[in-house]
Amino acid sequence: MYTSNTNRRSAFKWPCCLVLACGLSLSAGAWAQQASLRNSSSPFSSSNYTEASYTGPHANGQYSNGQYTPPPHKLRYTGHSRTDHLVLEGGGGVTAPAGNTQDYANTGFNILLGAGYRFNHRLSILAEWNFNYLFVPNSLAAAVAQTPQGNEHIWTVDLNPKYNFIRRGRMDGYVVGGGGFSRALINYTVPVVVCGGYGYGYGYGYGYGYGGCTGGSVSVAHNSSNQGNVDIGLGAEWRLSPYERGKIFLEARYEKLFSPNSGLPPGGGATLIPVTIGYRW
Repeated sequence: MYTSNTNRRSAFKWPCCLVLACGLSLSAGAWAQQASLRNSSSPFSSSNYTEASYTGPHANGQYSNGQYTPPPHKLRYTGHSRTDHLVLEGGGGVTAPAGNTQDYANTGFNILLGAGYRFNHRLSILAEWNFNYLFVPNSLAAAVAQTPQGNEHIWTVDLNPKYNFIRRGRMDGYVVGGGGFSRALINYTVPVVVCGGYGYGYGYGYGYGYGGCTGGSVSVAHNSSNQGNVDIGLGAEWRLSPYERGKIFLEARYEKLFSPNSGLPPGGGATLIPVTIGYRW
């Protein structure tokens, strides 16, 4: 009986030792792995990516609850070249007389050409030539020169600062104004008909001859004046592409000429409102 118990204990002794040895080995390995993770200096450690310690280029509150919000993209030309400071412009539109000038002129058209220097994205200075073509009222032409019609050529040469006070995406709003020199030339005309061949007609006739006939007008009298002028206006520009500097512009100006009060067109202190659409580069 005693021998049987001794044999039974010997049979269980070696398996228990083996199980105990395996358990100690596994526990030691697990402890070593946890210690290694705690002491690791891996760049992927969670402590390196806490919100307080992140110092990347987008750290200013743009990481919230694990979500990244990219900075807004400004659709605006940002190129740099030798011609960035050069400004060129051209356009045309409608010119209307204002105030007492409506008694001396009827609505016509205008042409604008200019060049200048851009100091920065907001401030520029422009040298501009503006040509305005208007019509003399028929009653005034008859009273002044006994002709049935007339026209007015008013051109100005101005130096105008331009300031962009609104900048939103591709759109700029600006104010422009300045002054310079102006000249007004008024022609009083009569209609004529000019024909080819051996003859011609004038006045309200049709003429005769072997060639075709064309209508026109002849200036029979004129008056002119030279004076200073000032102008101020508001406008808006729309960039055609976010990566190009060319812009379409639409503007309206108030122009005042220091013309003499002689009773002749364009009248004393003539005022005009040219509305122009064009392209500025």
